[in-house]
Amino acid sequence: MNTRHEQEKKQFKQLFQEEGVDAFEKRFKILDCFLKTEKHVTCREIMDQLKIDGMPMDDDFVEETMALLCRFGFAHMVQFEDGPRRYEHRHLGMHHDHMVCVKCGDILEFKDEVLEKKQAHVAAAYGFHMLQHRMEIYGICSKCLKTRELMMPLCRARQGETCIIKSLGGGRRAQMRLASMGLRYGDTVEVVSSQGGGQMVVATGESRFAICHGLAEKILVQHAPREMDADASLPQGRCAGPGRLPGRKIALSHMKQGQEGVIVRVGGEGTLRRRLLEMGINRGTHIYVEKYAPLKDPLEIIVKGYHVSLRVEEADNIMVEDVKTVKHP
Repeated sequence: MNTRHEQEKKQFKQLFQEEGVDAFEKRFKILDCFLKTEKHVTCREIMDQLKIDGMPMDDDFVEETMALLCRFGFAHMVQFEDGPRRYEHRHLGMHHDHMVCVKCGDILEFKDEVLEKKQAHVAAAYGFHMLQHRMEIYGICSKCLKTRELMMPLCRARQGETCIIKSLGGGRRAQMRLASMGLRYGDTVEVVSSQGGGQMVVATGESRFAICHGLAEKILVQHAPREMDADASLPQGRCAGPGRLPGRKIALSHMKQGQEGVIVRVGGEGTLRRRLLEMGINRGTHIYVEKYAPLKDPLEIIVKGYHVSLRVEEADNIMVEDVKTVKHP
């Protein structure tokens, strides 16, 4: 027996009878059906369950009852993007937020005390009295990520997703078009908007580009997980300084011209890894990105005083941390 739900049923009886709400017994059955659910349900799903339980009810009556449950604080109506209206349990004194998978539609509830306190702190810093708030994070759940291809055409990336360009296909005209837009191998792009089979808008840095579906099919990308804020792990009152990313590990291929870092891992297999090690690219060594070729491949680095040229796909195997922008002789 769920003690909280039993308490809510008692409060339901008291409130609805005091307010003289009609058809009390039928509405109580709807409440009981709703409390048995452990997910965000639509009115249609509640009606289907009532029918299965041998208690079919009119659509309008169920919708009216759910509205009353919201009014008296037993339920909370939520609507994610342009999806249907859904209802969740509203337990007094308990707040949570949501993560919504844009692929399978799963809704994950989460609560983070640190985040709650941070939001209250931000509101207070602006002299704002917060009454209520709601956070919704849209993305791809771990289950869907496991079944996702490692590389995919850009046209299949979701709105809001950040990707790394791994291959630029197509004929000469397509290559020239992409080059004129400034899109190159290894660039990180964000999908600003996507119209399905139509045009999509992507951004790299502070530049936006409109790309037709056909051209986006020729660009192979890889999902780029969002990094946590580099300053989040610093003690309060300290800052990293301009261009510095302490503790954050990134691939050498993601470093910018004029940045220096410390090698923390050298990957690759067989001949490739042996070649990198022989070039002096070892763990704990400082490495500096001197420049990139016009099409961003290869890149020129300085390691142990030597100038070395690496292909971007080779640089993908080298992880670097404590990245900072420096003036190198």
